[in-house]
Amino acid sequence: MNVKEIVQKYLKENGFDGLFNSGECACKIDDLAPCDCLNINDCESGYLGPPDEEYEWTIGIQGGGIRHE
Repeated sequence: MNVKEIVQKYLKENGFDGLFNSGECACKIDDLAPCDCLNINDCESGYLGPPDEEYEWTIGIQGGGIRHE
């Protein structure tokens, strides 16, 4: 099991929807670190939030946070 798989397992087991790095990026569990940029120092677990005027989905604390294209 690699680090990415360990993180995915933890997120799923604890009810999170993905990761976010405030002001930088976000990713869903099923597409974790799509650009191979998993930042173990800055990424935080988060919840899927509603779309906004610019993005299809968001991930952050309690569903509000970083936007993703």
